[in-house]
Amino acid sequence: MDRASQVLAQGVPPSVPKSYRALADHHGNISYSTLYHRARGRPSREEKAQEQQYLRPYEEEVIVKYLLQMADLSYLIQMKFIPSLAFSVTRHRPTIERPLKAPGRNWAKALEERHLILLARRVKALDWNRHEKNIYKKIVHWFKVIKEVLQDPTILVENVYNMDETRVMLSMPSSVKVLISKYDKRDYKGARVKRTSVTAIECISGDGRYLNPIII
Repeated sequence: MDRASQVLAQGVPPSVPKSYRALADHHGNISYSTLYHRARGRPSREEKAQEQQYLRPYEEEVIVKYLLQMADLSYLIQMKFIPSLAFSVTRHRPTIERPLKAPGRNWAKALEERHLILLARRVKALDWNRHEKNIYKKIVHWFKVIKEVLQDPTILVENVYNMDETRVMLSMPSSVKVLISKYDKRDYKGARVKRTSVTAIECISGDGRYLNPIII
């Protein structure tokens, strides 16, 4: 409830004349014209701003919670994909209340400004040698986060799946020692395009059901 609505609800003592100006003077720090318009149904700036927002407050909270959870699981969501997420969240609304398109590209930045817990940051790939040194803490943190997710009563065991992908490279040319002219600067032998990659994908659910493995 905004300040003007609170003042209208509190009123004035019986000894004070009942008018918007007297009400404003009694409570202070508020315009009597604001009280007049609020009493006749004009929304506050905060309420008007919420009505103009693409998502409702509880829908934004869903987006924020999802972004933080994905970050904890080491799956960072790029800024350019966040408007599409917002569009997907509105699909639960009645058809007549659904927006026709996703918000603009600046919507994600505005979301960051409204929620101080969020921070836009440019990230880059970590050098592999450094990644190996930091992987233990990442795995421990991942299991801590996923444990909290699986303890949610709305998450059913039969809807939890683990998927694994393994790839093997066949016929991959290896280096060999040859004798050639000392003026020949090549350090390769032919093209490396005739090779075969075999990928196996396995998927099993938390209750023991599984899909037949796929061989690609």
